[in-house]
Amino acid sequence: MKKLLMILVLSLFVCSNAYAITLSKCYRSEAAVSYSGDQFADKENEFNEAILDDYYFRVDFENNIVTKVFILSDEELKKRKTNPLFKDRPAEKIVNTYYQMTFADKNFIKAFHNIYEGQQLSSKDEIILNLKKNTVTASMYIELSGLSKFFMSTEFTCIKSKDSGSSGTEVASSGSGFFINNKGYFITNYHVVAECNDKSKISFKQEDVDAKLIAKDQSLDLALLRAKVKPKSFLYLSADPPEKIQTIYVAGYPFGKGLSDDLKITQGIISSLKGFGDNSNEIQIDAAINPGNSGGPIVNDDGELVAVAVSGLAKDLSEGINFGIKASSVKNFLDVNKAKYSTSSLMKFSMSNKKLNDILE
Repeated sequence: MKKLLMILVLSLFVCSNAYAITLSKCYRSEAAVSYSGDQFADKENEFNEAILDDYYFRVDFENNIVTKVFILSDEELKKRKTNPLFKDRPAEKIVNTYYQMTFADKNFIKAFHNIYEGQQLSSKDEIILNLKKNTVTASMYIELSGLSKFFMSTEFTCIKSKDSGSSGTEVASSGSGFFINNKGYFITNYHVVAECNDKSKISFKQEDVDAKLIAKDQSLDLALLRAKVKPKSFLYLSADPPEKIQTIYVAGYPFGKGLSDDLKITQGIISSLKGFGDNSNEIQIDAAINPGNSGGPIVNDDGELVAVAVSGLAKDLSEGINFGIKASSVKNFLDVNKAKYSTSSLMKFSMSNKKLNDILE
């Protein structure tokens, strides 16, 4: 813990030209427990217009909100108004339920809604939107006083509405990154910005700023971008080769602002000096990496870049197997593209954990 320097970690919000997408006319595509006792689909799994005018999910990327909208037909509304079951809660034509988005990429959106939390009961409704298949999987978790648990899941197939964007395919995604100099140049993974058509943005001092793609390396999965900002600090690249059992820290924004806008830091060690498939450009670490960490820095005790977070094995098949692109490969990428950066200084001094945390923040 030796060098006193500042690490500035960015949250990148890319492909942000599309802020909403809608999956409408949703009908049950899997036999499952009925949702709140209402039959949203008939036996042939067709959308039942006699009951519903529409049943859809609208995704607001700007505010990280997914809204479930349930619209009764006028005929069904009349029936429910005279139904004793709705005596204590009058039937509404339009019912909105709001979910907090926790993850989004070009294929999947995940969000949750706390239905009830108390001393006796805890209940959470979670949904996953599959934008490739146009399906929504709704799962409900109920726990009673820690004694019993209940789970039910229903899948709906939907139609992607015309207001989903100019082509109906644009979806916002997010990742992390870090400055390499005080001219506004920063590094992230290429896969974070690959489909953004050079319309990336960064969140800098709580403001969204346009960022231009300067260079890319698809093989290494690195991208160099520049934003018209002048950071007071930037990240130094370690001049020392990585070592097994070396302590490292991963900083970034897993799941973007959907989780929170606070910087997250995880700790671990270097497990291997090679990545997946004997990739010598990468290291393997056991510190947690999740979607949204992509492009964020992996630093040593001195606060110097050791690697760039890039990927990990599926959590249902492994535990603590994640990968980062070595600082030496980052240097080669920057040298080829004639980008200015700084390496470790000869002046080093001891640094406490609190100081390192303050630097990362």
